[in-house]
Amino acid sequence: MSVLLVICAVVSTLCLVATAVAVIRVTRRFELASHEVARTAEVVRASVKHIEQFAGELEALMPSLRRTAAGLESLGGRAVGLSNAVLDEVEGPIQTTMAVLRGVRAGTRSLVGALSRRASRSSSNGGQSDERPYAGSGTR
Repeated sequence: MSVLLVICAVVSTLCLVATAVAVIRVTRRFELASHEVARTAEVVRASVKHIEQFAGELEALMPSLRRTAAGLESLGGRAVGLSNAVLDEVEGPIQTTMAVLRGVRAGTRSLVGALSRRASRSSSNGGQSDERPYAGSGTR
């Protein structure tokens, strides 16, 4: 039985050693992971610091940005008012000019139509000349 006890002791020692090796490896991986988390936290802290600085700079710029936006809004309103005034002044004469052009076009069309009708009537008189021979010419 002593051999059996020795084998059991060896097996339990090997199990204990395997468990110890596994615990050491897990501990080592946990240490690496904790170092990575620490580095990430450091980067996050630095990023947060930069973000806070950027937010502070933005806060300092906000009043001037608001003034600029208000100025642009005012300028846009004035530009719209000016363009409306210009359009109101120009629209009437342009409409009058367009009406005159339409009238001239219609008159020209009517005149050209009358002239073409007159020309077609005078050229279609049956092929005879409007001139009559003089009775005392002596031709027989």
